[in-house]
Amino acid sequence: MGDSDGDRDGMTVFTDTVDGTFSLQSYCIKVIDTPAFQRLRGLSQLGVTKYVFPGAVHSRFEHSLGTARKSYKVARNIFKQQGAAAADGVGVDMDEEDVKFVTLAGLTHDLGHGPLSHPFENFLKRLGITHWRHEDMSGRILDYIVTNYDVDITRSDIPRITELIHGLPPEHRQGAGGGLWRQGRRFLFDIVANKRNGVDVDKVDYLQRDATMCGVKVGCDFDRLLKKRFIKVIDDEICYHWSEYPNILDMFRAREAMHRKVYTNRKCKAVELMAVDALVAAEPLLRITERLDVPEDFISLDDSLLRTIETYEKNYRAKLNDVEEKALTKSQEIVRLIRTRKLYRFGNQFTVPPEYLADSRWESMKRHFTPAEVASCYSGSDIPRGLQPDDVICDENKIDHTMGGANPAERVGFFRNYFSREKYYIGQHQVVGIMPHFFQERVLRVFTRHHEERYVRAIEEALRNWCDQRFGSAAQLATPVRPRRQQSAGSGAAASSDVPQLVFPREVLMNQLTDGMRPQGPAARIQGGPPMAGAARGGGGFGALGSVSTSVREGSCSHSGGHAVTTGPGSESTPVRAILRPAPGRSWVPSDAATAVTEGNAAAAGGVGAGPGDRVAVPWGVLGEQDSGRVKRLRTSGRNAGL
Repeated sequence: MGDSDGDRDGMTVFTDTVDGTFSLQSYCIKVIDTPAFQRLRGLSQLGVTKYVFPGAVHSRFEHSLGTARKSYKVARNIFKQQGAAAADGVGVDMDEEDVKFVTLAGLTHDLGHGPLSHPFENFLKRLGITHWRHEDMSGRILDYIVTNYDVDITRSDIPRITELIHGLPPEHRQGAGGGLWRQGRRFLFDIVANKRNGVDVDKVDYLQRDATMCGVKVGCDFDRLLKKRFIKVIDDEICYHWSEYPNILDMFRAREAMHRKVYTNRKCKAVELMAVDALVAAEPLLRITERLDVPEDFISLDDSLLRTIETYEKNYRAKLNDVEEKALTKSQEIVRLIRTRKLYRFGNQFTVPPEYLADSRWESMKRHFTPAEVASCYSGSDIPRGLQPDDVICDENKIDHTMGGANPAERVGFFRNYFSREKYYIGQHQVVGIMPHFFQERVLRVFTRHHEERYVRAIEEALRNWCDQRFGSAAQLATPVRPRRQQSAGSGAAASSDVPQLVFPREVLMNQLTDGMRPQGPAARIQGGPPMAGAARGGGGFGALGSVSTSVREGSCSHSGGHAVTTGPGSESTPVRAILRPAPGRSWVPSDAATAVTEGNAAAAGGVGAGPGDRVAVPWGVLGEQDSGRVKRLRTSGRNAGL
């Protein structure tokens, strides 16, 4: 990735997807060229997100280089523009060594991340390990690098670099520095990890990189935020030109968008939950937690853990005891399900009302959002043994603008022009435009490890009942009428979420339907009964079913009379009644008055209209209507059509 030919002053040139061509200093290169840092190549920046977003294969190695480059750029610009001899008279107490330390903090801030990114920390929490933080491990690995490799860092430098990695909390006001820093250098802590307002180079790089690699469009001009003419230190705080206020808002909105679309994507969360289960199951065998305290052991962990579980050697397996054998079998099965995309099923989600977040009521309530309590709220009969805690996975997702319920933009200092010596803040009441009233959101989700539809319905009902108990009967789930694959989302009078439907390809409905019809393809098949007119054209017969009661099961219908119709996977034991009886002497000829279909919507005036490749969902009740050879109220939506 790097190229040292033609280096200037020992700098090495890199070419990056996001940052293009840039250089890093020799003190960075010596750290990069160590096994502990090269390990970052094996850590995906977004962990298992690549199973949902195929482009999300970038690693923490690229992110660390990008953060180092941005850290150097900001620190160097401030030093050059506002040194002791600054032209505007607003100088800062800063030297070249400070630039070096800030750059190294940006380079090494992610050294301590575990395998699979943040799911690793969730894995530790599942095992009761709550004190472990990747920032602390980053400092310990940096100490290991300094001790064992020839780098341009002394042991006395390490605490200063690690303080920059951690950042300083907001209560450290102007004029206060870290314990090892002189006063007047508080602003240095806002470059890599800004705890004051959240605007830092780490966030700028990962948002820009993640959005680019995942193919998500965001509105922030990240590069503009780093330009020297828009940044200035006033009163020991990094401030921005007033014109950058909309761009900073866009950065916070980009963070919200990435959390909503990618980081908390329900499919991504399903894979994360499975990865955590796989690691928990494999712990008796792999003993991952025994490597947490020794940096030399910890750096042997990377994303290859799942592959290690999946391909555990048979000659090792022969030496396993019963506990280890059981752990390996369970863990391998979970990994196999991930590989074959048989993911944990999503039930539904509920957004905590904002007033519960504003007065902190949710903080005292969330201890009740547990698998045991949610499972106890199930009152249905689809699962004879009842819903068990192990059938439910509770997942709480937090989305905010980095500062909880506060508006972080109100904590960003601004200046009018580069020669200004005063900073000011822009309150929300001063902004002309649309601003949110709340800056955080908590979304509660339930998943199940089972793949049967009845478990999905059960956890959805359990969540609904739990929300009713905790938030009142007005509690509304995200999808109040959750569409099923075998149900239509149409709104016609004959359509119902409780009525199974047949799905016919377009060409089927375009055939003349007299006393028979030819189903084509797997969407509509007939089993049982004598062949009708359709059989002469090569299909199974679909005759006068009469009034029959059937029971839909997985993939087929059992019937008590007439013909049985095979449908797609359906819910167990769903009663249906099918009537297809053209009146004597009458024909059902939808093709006589077929109408053109535009993408997304069409209405048939006396017939069936459908575009190429469209499939038309016909509810059972409509098949029984006799209306002078026409099907009423046809409406299509997207690639599917429903009555």
